[in-house]
Amino acid sequence: MSNLSSTLAQQVTGCLRRHPAGGRLWLGYSGGLDSTVLLHLLASAGIPFTALHIHHGLSTNADQWLSHCGAVAEALGVPFVAQHVVVERGDGGLEHGARKARYSAFEQYLAPGDQILLAQHREDQVETFLLRLLRGAGVLGLAAMAECRVLGDRGENRTVLRPLLKAGRDELENYAREHGLIWVNDDSNGDVALERNYLRLRVIPGLAARWPIGDRVAQAADNLRETADLLGELAEEDLRRCGERCEAFGHSIDLPTFLAFSAGRRKNLLRNWLARMGAPMPEAAHLHQALRQAQAATDAVPEVALGNLVLRRYRDRLFLTPQLQPLDADEEGEWPWDGASELHLPDGWTLSPGRDWPKGDYTVRLRSGGERAKPRQRHHSQTLKKLLQEFGLVPWLRGRVPLVFREGRLVAVGDLFVTAEGPSEPPQWRFSD
Repeated sequence: MSNLSSTLAQQVTGCLRRHPAGGRLWLGYSGGLDSTVLLHLLASAGIPFTALHIHHGLSTNADQWLSHCGAVAEALGVPFVAQHVVVERGDGGLEHGARKARYSAFEQYLAPGDQILLAQHREDQVETFLLRLLRGAGVLGLAAMAECRVLGDRGENRTVLRPLLKAGRDELENYAREHGLIWVNDDSNGDVALERNYLRLRVIPGLAARWPIGDRVAQAADNLRETADLLGELAEEDLRRCGERCEAFGHSIDLPTFLAFSAGRRKNLLRNWLARMGAPMPEAAHLHQALRQAQAATDAVPEVALGNLVLRRYRDRLFLTPQLQPLDADEEGEWPWDGASELHLPDGWTLSPGRDWPKGDYTVRLRSGGERAKPRQRHHSQTLKKLLQEFGLVPWLRGRVPLVFREGRLVAVGDLFVTAEGPSEPPQWRFSD
């Protein structure tokens, strides 16, 4: 084995030892130089993995690339999977749309504990750093690509690993030639209308002619990541101080404690809270709006969308919740329930029997307005609107609380209370999407 082959192999195996996967290993295999080299390194080391090829459908050569990747993987005895995706050209442009589609496919295939290896190298890190700098990124953004990061929901322990970040593209080219590897060339790589290509072809060569740009960016990224890690530790401590807790729908923190922090500290906490819950980092304007709404009047119930989550406040708590989709007209009807099995309600909610809940013929429906109820142990009925306030149900769930009837009589309101006609305890009502 040549010195170059040994060096790259040690980089890969060392990275895998630092960040071991709890489940299967996958490789994001495009067929280009970088992923072809990583494919060969993994196969040569006898490391079991599956090659995952994403067919974006953006090039007339996409089908040929798919066939090529399948043939190379088969020749090396590597399991191969391909996934066709649809790239949405939204506000982020083509590059953003392709990346979003690609990572959605990764999340689809990876089970909890799995890890996907990507072949970005030192020059990719330089491009990412400069792109984020030009977009006005903060400390975490300028730390560029991490060697290892969480993919999707943190609770599922899926990770993205980049074992070749310290390697240069020239090293990968030399390795590929040394081993007679064949790779595909993406015809879009020369399109300077794409931001990353413009940096690679027009900007970075001039910088590299005067400064060792790869080494300098790697050092800066390491320093910034160290700072970002410290800010993350501060945010975790602040979340503990704010009494973060898991709610039936999302998470919440103590609002007065949060507002007592400095503006910068509140922003740092919110950024890290969003990241911990798997949300994409919002633009600065949206983050500013969220922080401003957190200080709204005490009787206000603001809602600020932050990616796939919503920041809300109620009483003395600040909430991060999933999005709630408007209920369709056909979702506002009623559902039969046997009282024994799990009943699936709109928007990811389920109703299941509580302790000592008897089987029977029940009807479940949502609020329509004007209902009254008398909780067990009460001497008179009250409007359901007032009872939901009294029992502390957050406003955004009051229109979705299930009302359980038997023989036309109300016997339970969600998991909040039962009436005299109902069992001893309410059923279980939870969000499971």
